Amino acid sequence: MAADTKDDVQDIEMEQDDNKKKKSRKKKSGSSKFLPFGKYFLLVLVLAAQSMLAYTIVDKNYASVYEYLKKSGPSDPIPYDMEQMVVNPAGTNGQRYLLLEVSLELGSEDDVTLLDKNKLKIRHDMIEFLSSRTVSQLVHFNQRESLRRDLIGIINTAVGSRSVRNLYYTKYVMQ
Repeated sequence: MAADTKDDVQDIEMEQDDNKKKKSRKKKSGSSKFLPFGKYFLLVLVLAAQSMLAYTIVDKNYASVYEYLKKSGPSDPIPYDMEQMVVNPAGTNGQRYLLLEVSLELGSEDDVTLLDKNKLKIRHDMIEFLSSRTVSQLVHFNQRESLRRDLIGIINTAVGSRSVRNLYYTKYVMQ
């Protein structure tokens, strides 16, 4: 029996040692309250370093980048006036009409030649588009802006490139 009690005492001592080790591990893992703050600190430090590096690069090369963009950027827009069009809106049975004249801003002289070559197709597509709209769609001011964007899209599609920068109504009369 004495051997059994010695074995029991040794088992108890081993359990106590295991419990002490577990408690010390818990203290070690729980004692690092600053671990999440350390991660955030490192993240902020990396972002600050990247910002400083980007600022330094831009500061040193700003003049050369500005000159390059100025040379390669778009030139002054070229005005292009289109002939006026008379369109009967949808559902009016010819009793109402829209008199429309637009001016375009083009990117280059090449765009002028493209528009001249495709003038008939452009006019046809614009008239078809406008005649499919009702009077209420053509009268409201809010609709005119979306109509302007649609007309730019129609012209660019007919030409086959993004040549129209802007479209201005020079005459817009609904009778």
